Amino acid sequence: MWGSKIMKGTGVATEIRPVEAHDVRELSLLLAHAFEQDPWMSWIFQEPKFRVTLAQAWMRVELGCAAEMGTSWAFLDKGEIVAGTIWAPPGRDLHEGDTFRQLWYLVLGANPDRGAELAEGLSMIGETHPREPHYYLNTVGVKPDLVGRGHGGAIIQYTLDLADQTRDACYLESSSLRNVPLYQRLGFEVVNEIVMPNGPTMWSMWRSAR
Repeated sequence: MWGSKIMKGTGVATEIRPVEAHDVRELSLLLAHAFEQDPWMSWIFQEPKFRVTLAQAWMRVELGCAAEMGTSWAFLDKGEIVAGTIWAPPGRDLHEGDTFRQLWYLVLGANPDRGAELAEGLSMIGETHPREPHYYLNTVGVKPDLVGRGHGGAIIQYTLDLADQTRDACYLESSSLRNVPLYQRLGFEVVNEIVMPNGPTMWSMWRSAR
């Protein structure tokens, strides 16, 4: 179930496989650049000149946790990682225990005067998270110069196919309105809008079990 998948495109083999320990540095940097202008990441880390560095540290923590769960995936093209996802499987919390503490210390260190505001926003996300078992798409990112070529949709679909095999639902939050149609094409529906304190709107999206 959790193996890799070789796909044939225009004469070039591409592969989606589980993230391994040696991938974390490369993929975390790719995701940090992918989220450099993301509204939510820009709200968490407001100083542009430090955002990529801080976002990479954030992604490394989440990648490490998801990799241990077996639900972090890398999309390779000619051996190069060009996209990645971070998921949590049904019944698991990506941000539990030590993972949350590491992320919260990182956020507080970058925002010593915004603790209450950020805590309120993160609590809002947690309070609206569905209780029904589901796969949770925490993060998907594509190498910036390859955006729009289908890598993001393909790597998301990989886990959606796994979810369909076990008849599990899927859930995500997006702070980018322009990405909502992509998720809708993959079967997600908007179920809620969460407005961060002095920050962006998050669109909660649910994909029912197939």
